[in-house]
Amino acid sequence: MSLKEILFENYGYNEPIIANELKHMDVNLSAESLRRNLNRMVQNEELQRFSNGVYFFTKWNSVLKQNSKLSERLVVERKYIRSGDRVYGYLSGLAFANQLGITTQVPQHLEIVTEKTASKRRTIQLKSYRLTLKSPRVPVTAQNVKLLQILDLLSETEIYAEVDTQTLKRKAFSYLDDLQLSSEIIRTIVLNYPNKTAKRLMELELDHVLIRG
Repeated sequence: MSLKEILFENYGYNEPIIANELKHMDVNLSAESLRRNLNRMVQNEELQRFSNGVYFFTKWNSVLKQNSKLSERLVVERKYIRSGDRVYGYLSGLAFANQLGITTQVPQHLEIVTEKTASKRRTIQLKSYRLTLKSPRVPVTAQNVKLLQILDLLSETEIYAEVDTQTLKRKAFSYLDDLQLSSEIIRTIVLNYPNKTAKRLMELELDHVLIRG
């Protein structure tokens, strides 16, 4: 199969193709050969370049009479948060507080904790999105991501919360309801956070999750 066929089989239309992730696929090409092939496909209009290192297959929209465009939010998700069942990051800060429903503030930029950054903290611009990328305290998984979001939030609740303690407690309980981690793993994760976070966890009686499993 050609590179184009391999990519289309794996991604299809309007799905971000992250060049750095292609090394995990069996394309039998060196990094330099892969770069040249991707550039050639773009020049031949077989592939569209969204931004540096991000490509996609566009599809003609017969109604709008134009090629489809790639969702910027989807690119952010694929690059820094998740792809399929693989989870390597999560929304944090004001964006997560808004998602949880404890503030009506709308973030001007997204704060993302992700394993896809080499810096402890950095701010970048991706098209219309301004992103603050932060390294996680512990490896991110599909199993622990919700707990990490809540622990991050409890470290900064005073900044974001517009609700009373009981509402915060209820929403956090509901969010963690399907958490499937052993008590030992949860304790290990909590130990990577400041003492004030563990204290806040107990004040809200959220430490009940420590005795699950």
